Amino acid sequence: MTPFPRDPSQAPRAGITAAGLTLAAGGRVLLEDASFAVPHGRRLALIGRNGSGKSTLLATLRAMARGGPPPEHVELRGSLTFAPGTELALVPQSPQPSFGGTAGRYLEQQAGEVSRAWRRHERLVAAMAAGRQDERLLHDYGEALEAVQRLDAWSWPQRVAEVVAGLGLTLDLLDRPLASLSGGQAARLALSGVLLSAPSVLLLDEPGNNLDLPGLRFLAGWIRASPAALVLVSHDRELIDSTVHEVLEIEEHTRRLRLYGGNWTFAAERRQEEREAQARRFAEQEQRRARLEAAARGIAGRAQRFQATSQSDFYRGKSARVARQAGAMQARIDRELNRLDEPEPPAQPRLTVAPVGNIRGLLVRAVDVGFGYAEAPVVDGVSLTVHAGDRLALVGPNGSGKSTLLRLLAGGLQPDTGRVERAPRTRIALLAQAPAVPEPGASLLAFAASRHAVPTEQLRVVLGKVVFGDPARIRADDVSVGELRRAECATLFASAPDIALLDEPTNHLDLQSIEMLEAAVAEYRGALVVVTHDARFLATLHPTSVLTLPMKEGQVGS
Repeated sequence: MTPFPRDPSQAPRAGITAAGLTLAAGGRVLLEDASFAVPHGRRLALIGRNGSGKSTLLATLRAMARGGPPPEHVELRGSLTFAPGTELALVPQSPQPSFGGTAGRYLEQQAGEVSRAWRRHERLVAAMAAGRQDERLLHDYGEALEAVQRLDAWSWPQRVAEVVAGLGLTLDLLDRPLASLSGGQAARLALSGVLLSAPSVLLLDEPGNNLDLPGLRFLAGWIRASPAALVLVSHDRELIDSTVHEVLEIEEHTRRLRLYGGNWTFAAERRQEEREAQARRFAEQEQRRARLEAAARGIAGRAQRFQATSQSDFYRGKSARVARQAGAMQARIDRELNRLDEPEPPAQPRLTVAPVGNIRGLLVRAVDVGFGYAEAPVVDGVSLTVHAGDRLALVGPNGSGKSTLLRLLAGGLQPDTGRVERAPRTRIALLAQAPAVPEPGASLLAFAASRHAVPTEQLRVVLGKVVFGDPARIRADDVSVGELRRAECATLFASAPDIALLDEPTNHLDLQSIEMLEAAVAEYRGALVVVTHDARFLATLHPTSVLTLPMKEGQVGS
């Protein structure tokens, strides 16, 4: 499909420019002296650690573009300007649209002028078809016709149908009250509304969290076809690679922005090359320092020997000159060979993978399992077996019952029909699709301890490797969703489950944390059952089998 407006020349020449921007939240500096530009039609990915300020920056851009102050908890210094005609729209990481009407009316409200022009035209056409021919009606019809042509709104219904279907929703859902939609449906509807609104600058914060693989492919195609500028925060490497022109990274140690031309793959390769080059230059400096310092020590030693063994004024004077040469050489070493600091490697989060107990035999069997909510079938007649060491991938569209099936295997739900059999003493751990909500004021250590059974002192060490601090002193409600996700992953693998059930495990994780998770999965020797829309993560899983769950007739995606 081609997003509104069809002709890129109809889009306003808009954009964002930031200079010397310093951004702080809750007293913590997130960005320092950052400068960047998002010109018309340019597509950028914004990457950085969980908690580095990506979501805060997007929320600040939206608030300032509307003419308001930064968000309440944010302090901003520097210059942030928006070109005339800039229309900016944000899809936050966990959108929760609020609207009193139907889902369809919500989309019309989001689309604004385009939907109003089309609806007015249709209303006037119906009046004319009913026999009205007065001068006022004809005048209004002429205005409506001009607006529809100017906005290219003729295909509004078709565009709604394409976007809704492309993001895994159904047209009959548009007649339902927005409040009746599930969280996943509401999130995809919010994304649909922003796409249909055709902004000149689009801010997407983890848009793939609620999309399946077809939905991700649709979104990538829409982005490529759109004339809108884009700032994309995403953990999905395929989505970044297929859509953006440049990558902006919030550097971990300097809190400055670094621009890389190209996509994620290019940026990752360039970052690695730069780190290797910095390490080589520092090593060369230290080797030269060692050689010159050895030479200086030799000269100084000669001077001391001259002075200690000679009674001649001539040789004592010569030894003093040699000593001065040694001192001058040492000063030169200190002056010229301290230019490069030792490169500080990025802090690499690491999951502790505890050895599992059951490493052979049948662990779980599901026989003709069925389950539904309010008499609507979600899982229907599913049978599967999981043996020690298996790696089973569950695939299927949103709403096909993948998450429900994981909960049935874990024992959190009981099947309506069929049965789930588990081998005695089998330890099963489930990583849910969304992180749990921490108790108010709870420490990160207490939050993690409530997820899986791991001794407290062991868990404290395990969490320290992924949050780079003492988890007993970190409040769980002060960290980002991604940091909560890292803590849940760390606790799960430290609990030594015989079977790990992972439901969209890469959701909310930053790109380095996904690499950490991939390394842990490669090391883990228990059985895995995984639901993921991340194509690259699925490839690294090397599944031993794949089970595809179809959408049931009349079923609406969750």
